[in-house]
Amino acid sequence: MKVFLTGGTGYVGGTLLSLLSLAGHETRVLSRDPEPARQRLASISGAFPVRGDITEYSVDQLAELMKKQDAVIHLVGIIIEKGTPGFEAVHTEGTRRMVAAAEQAGVKRFVHMSALGTRENAVARYHKSKFAAEQFVRESDMDWTIFRPSIIFGENDEFLNTFAGIARMAPALPLIGGGSGKLQPVWVEDVCRCFAQSLNMPETIGQTYDMGGDAAYSIREILSMLVGAMGKKRLLVNLPTPIARLQAKLFNLLPMKPPFTEDQVTMLGEDNVCDPAPMKDAFGLTPRTLENYLADHFGR
Repeated sequence: MKVFLTGGTGYVGGTLLSLLSLAGHETRVLSRDPEPARQRLASISGAFPVRGDITEYSVDQLAELMKKQDAVIHLVGIIIEKGTPGFEAVHTEGTRRMVAAAEQAGVKRFVHMSALGTRENAVARYHKSKFAAEQFVRESDMDWTIFRPSIIFGENDEFLNTFAGIARMAPALPLIGGGSGKLQPVWVEDVCRCFAQSLNMPETIGQTYDMGGDAAYSIREILSMLVGAMGKKRLLVNLPTPIARLQAKLFNLLPMKPPFTEDQVTMLGEDNVCDPAPMKDAFGLTPRTLENYLADHFGR
């Protein structure tokens, strides 16, 4: 199958590309800068970079790149708006362009990366922009599937590695709002297996899958397990939500990427959990546990 992939040079996309290659797919990878991408993709059979940007290219330009493609997998997303186009430009308008371009190019299959917590009455701007993006996918004439993963962990994830870096240098880790909000982490390879398998599973057409591991944990529990796996003892210090919001406002005034944003503070104030059974049943998946990963990766 010929696949057009956005986000293929990112953390999740790199893992997915390897699986698509193993399955024999030929993948055209959209990249703003194809030369560095070409070097990264050189070892992956069947992967080819093409220049493009969903926030800058028109529908006609994107459609031209998608000609003769059988499927589109759309992964592009941002967590922080600092120094980049915003949520609406990337998630909502970017997806609108991708859907319109795919239809114009005659693509039949569209697999879309959303996020757990996405819903019509979402509080966070991140989730609101993701929900608007989903609507463009659902209203299309293509055979679509939507995946909504919780926080994704793996070799190069930002969440665990950021806190591990802090734990190596500092005596304490901050817990926004006391760290009571729950997450249901899911392994990057489990996520990518579902994306790759869905291309050849007609029964997934028109379906939206929440994605999470078998267990939900509070952020306090996750950080406790992380520092335990690292063999360290660290204080977990409550950072009250109002103070975290104030800090986020101040961080936003600085030129560098902030450690967290107001929108992330909002998201950490609500649980991000799901029933993983539909995902597990559809794809025959037994999710890797966070405990197993922490022991293997940080317990070396």
